[in-house]
Amino acid sequence: MSAGYDGSIVNKRELTRLVKETNVRFLRMQFVDIFGITKNVVIPVAELEHALDGQVTFDGGSIAGFVRSEEVDMMLKPDLSTFTVYPWTLEGETEGRLICDIVQADGEPFEGCPRTTLKRSIADAREMGFTLSTCVEAEFYLFQRDDQGRPTVGASERGSYFDFSPADVGENARRHMVATLEAMGFHVASAHHEHGPGQHEIDFKSADMLTTADNVVTLRNVVRHIAMERDLHATFMPKPLGDGAGSALHIEFTLREGERNAFADESGDRGLSPTALFFIGGLLAHAPAITAIANPTVNSYKRLVPFWDAPVLTVWSERSANSMIRIPSGRGDATSIELRSPDSSCNPYLTLAVVLAAGLDGIRNESLPGQPFSGSSYDLSERQRSERGIRELPFSLREALVELDRDPVVRGALGDHIYHAFREAKAAEYERYRRAVHPWELDAYLTLH
Repeated sequence: MSAGYDGSIVNKRELTRLVKETNVRFLRMQFVDIFGITKNVVIPVAELEHALDGQVTFDGGSIAGFVRSEEVDMMLKPDLSTFTVYPWTLEGETEGRLICDIVQADGEPFEGCPRTTLKRSIADAREMGFTLSTCVEAEFYLFQRDDQGRPTVGASERGSYFDFSPADVGENARRHMVATLEAMGFHVASAHHEHGPGQHEIDFKSADMLTTADNVVTLRNVVRHIAMERDLHATFMPKPLGDGAGSALHIEFTLREGERNAFADESGDRGLSPTALFFIGGLLAHAPAITAIANPTVNSYKRLVPFWDAPVLTVWSERSANSMIRIPSGRGDATSIELRSPDSSCNPYLTLAVVLAAGLDGIRNESLPGQPFSGSSYDLSERQRSERGIRELPFSLREALVELDRDPVVRGALGDHIYHAFREAKAAEYERYRRAVHPWELDAYLTLH
């Protein structure tokens, strides 16, 4: 039986009844840290009422980026609409799941909660008269494990884009993942092989922004669980193979003003409204700072190179596959804007929060994006880029953090707590990477010098 993801559960009594009907014995109270990593507290169903009253506590000082060690009391406030039942059992016991916001001991929202951060951006859009819906395309790799069960970077099949083989281990695993997600109440639009051997994609139908972020987090958990069941390793690492395609998280936005698609204008150039152009202009203006959040690891920048249709410049286009922003072909009520630069490792709550803030800033300031680009952006010369005001996306995590420091809009969307905690952690991560001696260096220099 599926439940949740449709907002149908509106009160504690309803949820309690559904928990009993589905024979749930344990509940996972889930949340994510500032890096998008899922954390959870498991409670027996006997503690359900206690949990629904927001009385489940945890040590916030033990979660990276949350609070200083002396400020430890954090509480979980479950969102009832996110209840769902896992289709699998662990040791014969059925588990349910609730996604939670983080609140302080006095019940006030915690500034460092990524989910609350996204809610703030959504509220800003609502104050301007807008609501947004989003759909995502999530890419990942399925790799084999060795005899000791350790992950490798070897794929069990050679399938490429849209390929199909009845004997394809990855294909079968992905089909099981989709079936599991649908059993949990998700709305999957499509699923297929991506470019790289072992690379796959699962696409969701459009939903409100908060649900989309929740769905991405749950997708990662389900994909990893099913992969492990089949002796595979699933990774959302942006660039696991130096000579293979990277894994993106493409995000498609539709902005509405009441019932009207605010991006659509039949009389406008290319069927786009001024609001759509301003939104695009905001995304391009804040692109370097957005990159720090949407591409948050040192490995992310090995994907943002001129190969495999990865975006490297602040350009928008109707057709170019390697543009940062693409306008899908649908027009009228189907008009949307696709952002192609985020990768699959990002925190979806923070990424959607800063992207929305950037787009809204573009609308407020009527930021025009210039003319759309056609062809491959990789062919643009430095002079052409300069003449058109096109910038390069950051080359490294360090460079992206510098851009984040310079951008008050993106920093403001994060809030002071998350901005400082994220920046400090990522600067330290880059420094560890900079100091490490990598296998490539040993291969290149150990016997040469």
